[in-house]
Amino acid sequence: MLSVFIAACESRTPAKLIVYDTMPDVREEPVTTFTGRTTIVKLGDNLYSIAFEAGFDTRDVARWNNMDQDDIIYVGQEIKLYPPPGETPRRTYESTSQTSPAKSGSTSSGSSISAKDPSQWIWPVRGQIISSFSTQHRRNGISIGGSSGTPISASAGGRVVYAGTGLIGYGRIIIVKHSEQFLSVYAHNSKVVVNEGDSVQQGQKIAEMGATDAERVKLHFEIRRNGKPVNPLQYLPSA
Repeated sequence: MLSVFIAACESRTPAKLIVYDTMPDVREEPVTTFTGRTTIVKLGDNLYSIAFEAGFDTRDVARWNNMDQDDIIYVGQEIKLYPPPGETPRRTYESTSQTSPAKSGSTSSGSSISAKDPSQWIWPVRGQIISSFSTQHRRNGISIGGSSGTPISASAGGRVVYAGTGLIGYGRIIIVKHSEQFLSVYAHNSKVVVNEGDSVQQGQKIAEMGATDAERVKLHFEIRRNGKPVNPLQYLPSA
């Protein structure tokens, strides 16, 4: 009986071993919870947060749904995340119905965005880079260590198009639109001091550093061009 039991155990396919690397410099940042061709709007969503989470350019998502980027959307509304036949999406990588409107920025709530891209960026906070940008490890930005409550500044002037906690893995997050091409992202904040629709100047305090939805106090900072994450160090001044 013992030999039969041992043989049966040896014949089973070993379970797949999953090893999680928790070192800060190789830790994957959240990418997306996109799982299908449409998504249902939840409270707090707008087209910017939906496009960000799905990995698309906001202009594309707006066009696919016959909308403007700043149109109000409603909880329970279905948003298409695919192009019409014959069009290839500019995708960057492979996210309870109610009747109240979802929070959304509007063109009347802030100044219009200049078509000109930022000519200069500044560091949102000074500190040690504890995680670097890596397409190989799907890290979409850099993480900067520091102390809770440290002021976070806008890296360039623009308009706040998202401020909330609706993006899984990012904690309290702010997305600033600088032009039709560029967005910047500030995540894991302990406190946010701006609202959606606010115009912000370069260097203006927009948040305080924290550890919301993170393993330590840090700022996760991204720059996205046409919806695609790019290495912030290519734009930020040398230390």
